[in-house]
Amino acid sequence: MKQLAIITGYFFTICVLGCLIAYPIYLIIGSDFERVVSRTILFLAVLLFYPTCKCLKIKNIASIGWKKSHAAHSLTKSWILGFIMLMPISMIYYSCGFRFLESTSVTFFIFASALLSAIISGLLIGIIEESIFRGLFQSQLSQSMNLTLTIIIVSVIYSSVHFLESSDNLNDLQIEWHSGFVLLASAFANLGNIYLFIDAWIALFLAGIFLSLVRIQTNNLVWCIGIHAGWVAHIKLFKEFTDRNDTASCASLASHYDNYVGELSILLIATILFIWMIVHMYNKSNH
Repeated sequence: MKQLAIITGYFFTICVLGCLIAYPIYLIIGSDFERVVSRTILFLAVLLFYPTCKCLKIKNIASIGWKKSHAAHSLTKSWILGFIMLMPISMIYYSCGFRFLESTSVTFFIFASALLSAIISGLLIGIIEESIFRGLFQSQLSQSMNLTLTIIIVSVIYSSVHFLESSDNLNDLQIEWHSGFVLLASAFANLGNIYLFIDAWIALFLAGIFLSLVRIQTNNLVWCIGIHAGWVAHIKLFKEFTDRNDTASCASLASHYDNYVGELSILLIATILFIWMIVHMYNKSNH
């Protein structure tokens, strides 16, 4: 279980160092402290990714699923697939009145800027999260444990980290060198309140399973990155140009987590996974 120990150490190190480094950074830039802590931990996750790979004796990025051949083509196709996948959810939200178009006029420049921002942020999130979860974690843990168990563990962690949010609101006078640890402890304690967002948690858990299966089926992490980036871009654009109507009859279909993922997301991904399983069983029976 050496791989699990190193991965656990990776998580522990970025959290501890992030909490320690966040305080001097906060003193310099004077930004929102909680945001500084989260961004510092994220930066360290990227910075220490390569040394962690070296500790795990990963020789090259191809070992965790990065395929250079036709990468741009695969990324484009998978991004389009991810973007289109969420169309049914957005159409239902719009048709039932939960989301409606903003009254302000949208110029080409405004739309182009929003689209570029959505694409860039989606790619950044996709590259970082998929390299860590479906790349590093899945490829390494599958070497020492059952593949099904690996997929479940990775998907549970992937879903849960989205809810690591502190409930403590520290003012400037309360912030000291150890305040990062206070926020981090509060964030982990809040995992006990996941039941408040259980629909979003299940949706993200199923999304993690889907992406793990894509990783296995294609043996190419680029496909996971593209689909993930397409999801993020779709949600950002849809929410950017629509307003929310919480009094709509279908408002409960979206979780309060981000007012998008929720029961419809569960239904969509569960249906895709069911079809995937049927096709897999059919193909297996014919070989």
